Amino acid sequence: MSGRTKRQHVVPRFYLRYFAQPDGELWTHDCVAGVARKTTPEKTAFETNIYTPLGEGGSRIDLIEESLAKIESRAAEIYSELLDFKRLGEGAKFDFAVFLATMFTRSPAQIRQFAQFMGEMALWAGRQEVERDYRQREKAGEVSIEDLAVREIIHNNDMYKMNIDRRVGLLAFQEAETLARLMSRMTWSFEICDSQQLVTSDNPVFWVKGGGPADLQDYGFGLSNRNAVVPFPLSPSVILRLDWGADGAWKKFKLERQRAKLANRFQAKHKERFLFFRDREQGMIELGVKYRDGVKKYYFWCLLTEDGSFAKALKERSLRSF
Repeated sequence: MSGRTKRQHVVPRFYLRYFAQPDGELWTHDCVAGVARKTTPEKTAFETNIYTPLGEGGSRIDLIEESLAKIESRAAEIYSELLDFKRLGEGAKFDFAVFLATMFTRSPAQIRQFAQFMGEMALWAGRQEVERDYRQREKAGEVSIEDLAVREIIHNNDMYKMNIDRRVGLLAFQEAETLARLMSRMTWSFEICDSQQLVTSDNPVFWVKGGGPADLQDYGFGLSNRNAVVPFPLSPSVILRLDWGADGAWKKFKLERQRAKLANRFQAKHKERFLFFRDREQGMIELGVKYRDGVKKYYFWCLLTEDGSFAKALKERSLRSF
C-alpha cells in the first residue's frame, strides 16, 4: 500500500463525527489517564499499526486495514438513511451488519479478550499433552524426577507466566461474517431520546439481556439467544436496536431518560479505554471513572450458542491451531 497509514483508528472517524459538536469536536474521557478532553475524531481513539501486523518478511500486512476502509466507506453511505429512520433494503442491511460485526471484532477489548482466550486454550492444550505423556510413563514405570518437576510446573500458575501477543486477537476477524449474518437476521428498530445525551465508546457493539428468565446472566450468553439485544448508538439521541422480537421492525420508539441512562451505563461498562460524548457532562465523566475496569468477560466465543457455552466446532477448530 503506497502512503500507508500507521495511525489506525480503533473507532471510525466518520462514526465519531456524528457525536461531535458543530465545530467538529467532541469530548473524550480516557479512563486510563483519568481525564476528559475536547478533541477531534482525527486525534482520538487510534493506535499505531494495530491492524497491520508484521509478516514473516518484516513488512506490514495491510489486508485488514484495507478491508476496514472499504467496509467503513459503504457504511458511511448508509448511515444517513438510518438517521432518517428509513427501512434498509436487504443488501444495505447486510452491508451495515458487516460494519457492526467489524466494529465488534476490531475493538481493542475484543482483540485483547480473543488473544487471552487463545492463550488459555494453548495453555490447556499444553497441560493435556504433558499429563497424557506423564500417564503413559507412569503406566510403564518410567517416571523420572524431571517428569515430576515438569508436571508440577505446568500445573502451578504461580511458577510461570505466559504472555500472548495481542495481535493474535486479530484472528477474531475470521468470524466477522458469521456475526454479520446473525445481525442481519435480527429485527432492527430505532430508540429516540430527547431528554438524555447518549454516549458511545471504543467498544460500542455488544449484546445484553433484554428480558427473559430472571436467572439469565447479564453477560456471557450467545447472540443467537432470543433475549439478546444489541444497543448501538447512532448519535447523541438515537440508538439502533437489534433484537429477535417478531414485531417492531424499523419502527421508532421513545427512549425514556432512565433507559437512556442505562444504555450509557452499558457503554461505560463495555468500553476498553474511551467514552465519547458531544457535550461535557459531569455525569459522563463519573460513569467513566465508576466503570474504569469495565466488563472483562468473553463475548466472542459465545456467538453461536444460546446459553453461552462454547460452540463445539469453534472450540475444536481452535485446538487444531496449536
